[in-house]
Amino acid sequence: MNDFDKDNLEFFLHGDEKEFEEWMEQASSEDLDYALKLIRIAKAEMLEQHYDFIDAVPHTYDAKQLLKQFTKR
Repeated sequence: MNDFDKDNLEFFLHGDEKEFEEWMEQASSEDLDYALKLIRIAKAEMLEQHYDFIDAVPHTYDAKQLLKQFTKR
């Protein structure tokens, strides 16, 4: 995803509601396909980051056992 795509994704996800509605009123089917494609790419990137994080912390059992000592009531 290039900078232009990132700027557009930012608009789609966090833009002003009125401006987005105006864009939707004039958007072609190709525009909508493009927006959906950007959202799907962003979702895939977020999932990849999520799984990378999970892989980086594979052994949490010991930590959970240690924390239980402090959370028991």
